[in-house]
Amino acid sequence: MSIRARIWLLAVVAFLGGLYLLSSILFPFVLGMVIAYMLDPLCDRLEARGFSRNGATALVVAVFGLVVVVVLSTAIPLVWSQTVDLIERAPEIRARAAELVQPLWADIEPYMTPEVRQRIEQAAATYAGTAAGWIGSAVQAVFSGSLAAFDILSTLLITPLVAFYLIRDWDRLVAAVDRRIPRPAVEIVRARAREIDATLAAWMRGVAMVATILGVFYAVSLTAIGLSYGLLIGLFAGAISFIPFVGAILGGVLALISAVFTFADPWMWLLTVGIFAVGQAAEGNVLTPRLVGRNVELHELWVIFALMAGGTLFGFTGVLLAIPVTASIGVLVRASDDYYLQSHLYDPAQHPDRGPGTPQDG
Repeated sequence: MSIRARIWLLAVVAFLGGLYLLSSILFPFVLGMVIAYMLDPLCDRLEARGFSRNGATALVVAVFGLVVVVVLSTAIPLVWSQTVDLIERAPEIRARAAELVQPLWADIEPYMTPEVRQRIEQAAATYAGTAAGWIGSAVQAVFSGSLAAFDILSTLLITPLVAFYLIRDWDRLVAAVDRRIPRPAVEIVRARAREIDATLAAWMRGVAMVATILGVFYAVSLTAIGLSYGLLIGLFAGAISFIPFVGAILGGVLALISAVFTFADPWMWLLTVGIFAVGQAAEGNVLTPRLVGRNVELHELWVIFALMAGGTLFGFTGVLLAIPVTASIGVLVRASDDYYLQSHLYDPAQHPDRGPGTPQDG
């Protein structure tokens, strides 16, 4: 391995190691970077119309912050009321679940041995206690403790500052990075960077619009049919719809469970499931092709794998980093594949003497 390759390898290892060690404090910075990346084109358009860079940045960040405040101030009271109602009705829901399960249990119980019956009852009690413990721990972690309050406060304060400074200095940062690219590879790196930017921009902005549309559709539709906690379930399903199929599947399951406790008519259960079937069909056939684009080469399985891997390694910060990293790797893999298909290694007869990038004779 050459000295240059060793230096680059050490730099990459040091960078990844630093990310891992500092993962607990990176979330507001990574979130600010994501916001800056999405809002920078708006700032460029304002600057092209005569705004100063500082003025355009301040205006874009202020409008974005105002939109976020309005959305949260509208949604949080509704979500909070449904969450409190869900907690208060937990004993009633448990009793209703027992009423539904007992007839089925009575039908299959005669066919079980005492040992099997005892194991099922113990498992049900254990998992019920575990689920209750998870819910209680999550609520306690979110709404209590000075550390949680500090994390929320730091996110609210640091994220806008990071977004503002990154948007203001975005062009200078890009130019500084460009000046430090090794000159022999500058054109190749620029070409790959443009591919990564096009793929990432189309995916992020498109998926954000799809998630918003689906969240509003699910929340409004489920609330309109009178489903208990329809707003909560709909917004949750829309928020996680950036993970392919997971939003529709998990949201549909939660909505069906709620429908069983809300409606006595089985047709209403089917209507609830039908809402998510319509949403999934619209997402796959209309929203994603039009808003994300068919040319965004991020396969659904790779997206799911990347999100799970990022979440496992770095928590929610890893989830935010997963798609940019996956888009970058995808561009590099496709470039390497093109290189291989044109190389002597792939077809010695077609390329007997040289691979791509080798200077031509004459």
